[in-house]
Amino acid sequence: MTLRMAPWVRHRRAFTLVELLVVIAIIAVLIALLLPAVQAAREAARRMSCSNQVKQQALALQSYHAQHQRFCPGSNRHTLPNQTGISWRVLLLPMLEEPSLYDRIGPTSNGGASNMIETQGEMPDLFRCPSSDPSTSGATVLQSSSYWGIAGARREGQGLALEKATCGDLHLNGLLFPGSKVSTAKVVDGTSKTLAIGERTYNFRTWLTGSTWAGAPPTKYCSEAANQIAFPINADNMTYGYFVGHNPLPAGGQRKMLLNDLPFGSYHFGGAQFGYADGSVHFLSEDIDQTVFEGLATIDGGEVTE
Repeated sequence: MTLRMAPWVRHRRAFTLVELLVVIAIIAVLIALLLPAVQAAREAARRMSCSNQVKQQALALQSYHAQHQRFCPGSNRHTLPNQTGISWRVLLLPMLEEPSLYDRIGPTSNGGASNMIETQGEMPDLFRCPSSDPSTSGATVLQSSSYWGIAGARREGQGLALEKATCGDLHLNGLLFPGSKVSTAKVVDGTSKTLAIGERTYNFRTWLTGSTWAGAPPTKYCSEAANQIAFPINADNMTYGYFVGHNPLPAGGQRKMLLNDLPFGSYHFGGAQFGYADGSVHFLSEDIDQTVFEGLATIDGGEVTE
């Protein structure tokens, strides 16, 4: 007996190997086209989040000023040499809804803190840009902030001439230099034209530390939470050099930069976020004229900047 298939039944043809490979290739091409767009969208979101974080810190500076009639110092100056004073980030914690952390750190009247070592691993996420190097994120023992204060700019006769081996000169013409007591009345250039906070990627100090000094009068002053502007945004280390204490040194690199001059920069493309003394935030291009950039860092330079 011969079995016959019904006339409406048809054989289903399978994919050939060539057709399957073509489909896979098309999918791969589509993924390759979509991936950069997805990455760009993610970075745009991270950059916006970073901008919001700078905004919160800049507004906290405003709140501190409203309470104390001056901006907080870039760091407290410890009464004793070679002892670490706390950073401006610690001083702003009560204005950033972190009063309990501030209390745990325990700022003391001598400029330091009673529990600095115990709390150095408790940095609020607000102080870390989402675009920062993944190797610096997470619950590490030493946590460095993505945001540093603007201490000023290199100007002859506007600071302390100190040693040139490790930390360098300290200029006192910005908003947040160590021990600063700047009120809005002293910001002659205008709060909307004066930098307060900026992004930095060259980090190796805990977020709590502010500054240390030595000598009488001081012959060494290391600012560890606020830097003066001496180099372009996103300055290339192979061109301008590395910190004198950088180790290990990359092949071809040179140790040239002093601690107080380390450059500002970010992991965003083309520039970095900066908070101003009036609480506003702007993205400054890495191509900004260096003279203008340094002018924005001073409070009474008489520069006209846009």
